[in-house]
Amino acid sequence: MSKTNGVSSMSRGLKLDRADTTYAERAHELFLKNKNWLRHGSKTSAGKIDEMLFDGATVEQLAKRAKTTKATVYVHLTHLRKVHKLAVVKKDGVFRYDVNRMDGNKKSKKKARKSD
Repeated sequence: MSKTNGVSSMSRGLKLDRADTTYAERAHELFLKNKNWLRHGSKTSAGKIDEMLFDGATVEQLAKRAKTTKATVYVHLTHLRKVHKLAVVKKDGVFRYDVNRMDGNKKSKKKARKSD
């Protein structure tokens, strides 16, 4: 951590710090209720699928790790796309969130698949 003008360059009181803290407070409240950021039960199949999509997984892996069926996985992926308006993409058989697309970046030109 270096110093610039006597202020630590790690933070400098960025606006982002306030936004992140507000988000963290909300996430903490949900955590205490055993809910994730999408308000799905953290220990439910839905909650497990939500988490696995950050790293990516095949439908078989999602079903196995969430202890559910492939049909239920597909229903949940549709729910994430339609209800939560999240970009979930499939590339080489692996489903994952397309966070760049959700941030509004033009880097990811692929549209989220409508059907699987």
